[in-house]
Amino acid sequence: MKLFSSLSRRLPVISYVAILLLFASVVSSADEEEPATCKNDDANDGSCENPITTAGPKPTTNKRRPPPNTPISAIFQNLSSHRVDVHFDDGRFGKVVGTADSGHELQISTFVNHRFFVTLHGVREGLVDPKTDEQYFFTITNENNDDGKQTFTIPKTAAPSTTLCKDRYPVCVHEAARGECTRNPGWMIVNCCKSCDDTEGYGYLIDSDVRCDPKRLNSTVPAWKSGSLDEVFTKWATEEEYKQYEPVVVSSPDMGGPWIMTFDNFLDDFEVEQLLHGASYGEGFQRSTDQGKIISGSGEMVKVTSKTRTSSNAWCRTECENLPGVKRVTDRIEEVRVGCYARCCICVHIMCICTRQYIHIGFLSCLA
Repeated sequence: MKLFSSLSRRLPVISYVAILLLFASVVSSADEEEPATCKNDDANDGSCENPITTAGPKPTTNKRRPPPNTPISAIFQNLSSHRVDVHFDDGRFGKVVGTADSGHELQISTFVNHRFFVTLHGVREGLVDPKTDEQYFFTITNENNDDGKQTFTIPKTAAPSTTLCKDRYPVCVHEAARGECTRNPGWMIVNCCKSCDDTEGYGYLIDSDVRCDPKRLNSTVPAWKSGSLDEVFTKWATEEEYKQYEPVVVSSPDMGGPWIMTFDNFLDDFEVEQLLHGASYGEGFQRSTDQGKIISGSGEMVKVTSKTRTSSNAWCRTECENLPGVKRVTDRIEEVRVGCYARCCICVHIMCICTRQYIHIGFLSCLA
């Protein structure tokens, strides 16, 4: 009533009447039922003594679909011959949420409308349908998940694309347009080759023999000469400026083994806490892996489960690198490192060797 009282003061009478009629029509339509049928209409005159109404509630189904914000268990069954990483599609380059070995499955908790894609384990080479060369994407829907689960199958035929120069992510076009192919060529040419070729003509660099040619990279002079590594370890072990870090020689050529040294006073408690916190970003600690076969064309190497170590490791990148304690550590590493003629690129690698885990001495010899 308040609505019509307000309108009556502002509108002409004819408009007021029209509004009333429209309101009445809407109410009438809402209450209107479907036409009745009759048991008997012998008179055939349209009269109906015993009407049977066909109106009523519409049939409903017992199937209840969970709302979009309801957690759903997504199961990825890997029937392919490849060990795969499952990535959450975040609209950029994806985030790894788990790994599924060939013949096994991965189960994660997620939500409706989330999308995922799969790659070869340890690299960003997506698996495609060999018939169409289209990458597999899996989108969580509210269909077929009455029990709160939805299953996706990575087909037996799923395989890496045979097209060398292609984009692995939809966001590649945007990244190339803003100049990333020039600012970050090594990563972009491998992962966004088509867009880099369209914008800069860099597609030919997808061939690792061309991309990594020492002459093209102007790196024909070895960074280290014979005996250089011995000089570095000797400096660390003997010179005064490094004694503050309390160096301990565990193994050396004079002791019949490779150089192995620890700095027992290199980090403080805050820095250790920051490093461990930073390790939780991204993929977090993962089972240590070794390099496998080389992917044709791009030169990437597939990761395989290590047989020489059972440790876990994490790479400190982006958010981790910006933590204040981590910055202090990388600055200190830069001061200690010798033999670099320009500022070195430092990627902090955090390794966790827990109870009953091991690293074979042969692996350490290879590192040394």
